[in-house]
Amino acid sequence: MVQTNGHADPEALIRLDGLKKHYPVLKGIVFQKTVGVVKAVDGVSFSIPEGQTYSLVGESGCGKTTTSRQILMVEPPTEGEIYYQGTAMNKFTSEQRKDFHSSVQAVFQDPWSSLNPRMRVDAIVSEPLITHQNLTKEEVKKQVGELLEVVGLHAFHADRYPHEFSGGQRQRIAIARALSTRPKLMVLDEPVSALDVSIRAQILNLLKELQQTYNLSYLLIAHNLATVRYMSHRVGVMYLGKIIEEANPQDLFGNPLHPYTKALISASLPAHPNLQREEIVLTGEVPSPLNPPDGCTFHPRCPVAFEPCNTDIPVMQEVTPGHIVNCHLFTGAEATSSAAAAS
Repeated sequence: MVQTNGHADPEALIRLDGLKKHYPVLKGIVFQKTVGVVKAVDGVSFSIPEGQTYSLVGESGCGKTTTSRQILMVEPPTEGEIYYQGTAMNKFTSEQRKDFHSSVQAVFQDPWSSLNPRMRVDAIVSEPLITHQNLTKEEVKKQVGELLEVVGLHAFHADRYPHEFSGGQRQRIAIARALSTRPKLMVLDEPVSALDVSIRAQILNLLKELQQTYNLSYLLIAHNLATVRYMSHRVGVMYLGKIIEEANPQDLFGNPLHPYTKALISASLPAHPNLQREEIVLTGEVPSPLNPPDGCTFHPRCPVAFEPCNTDIPVMQEVTPGHIVNCHLFTGAEATSSAAAAS
């Protein structure tokens, strides 16, 4: 049993080390004072190697999107570091910052709101090109046409407006825009959840093909566990701002260790209608990040909580190679029987 702070590869494309994002809660209009802190992200560590997909899953409000916003440099961390190609992002020079913004792009959940309805497709896709590269109009037009072809559209679509496309086609346009700067990392924030079920597989297959062609790394944020299982090389399960379990998808879905992970998987649709699974119903509501419980933050809802869970904060333990969990069941005296059961 090895204690660890997370599966963090120092040679990875991007690495998070103890990342925290706390928002002060202010009271008063003129003379404001801080009356509390919302711990949206509270000590997250993981890494994404080149050409691989890391997925974050968990209930709404657990800190997935806040984590991605810090990676995109939309918000600065309260504590901790984010390293991109070995360099701490808060120590970037102006040239490194410019390179980072062209190397890291995002595809958002809703293709209806992420595309400007007043801009034609050529302007939407070419905007990052014009910002980050010095190209002639002819070169821009050629690259826009090529990008549209790459994502399964046609060059003549460049003259149309977003409202003339279906949801799946709009998401392809968003992917073409993200690809325009030849990024190394793409943040995919629920990229298919707003699409019809019949279209989702097409977009996921497109993303996998692009990953293989361009050696892209993905940070995937998703609720749909089937999507996560299909796309991921590693999966992190988040609860109240912390990663409470991390493994490759085969281990995570085949042998979940944390009680919360087991509940998430039991609540999802089975891979086959005849597959029998244990039904786990969690009681109560997710605690407020403004006033999280003492000890393990999951213990008020945990069906197997015991004495240390109420008072002691668990630490990450590597139970089997590459499979880490943040749970008292795998700490100290309880670890032997739990690890035996896990294997």
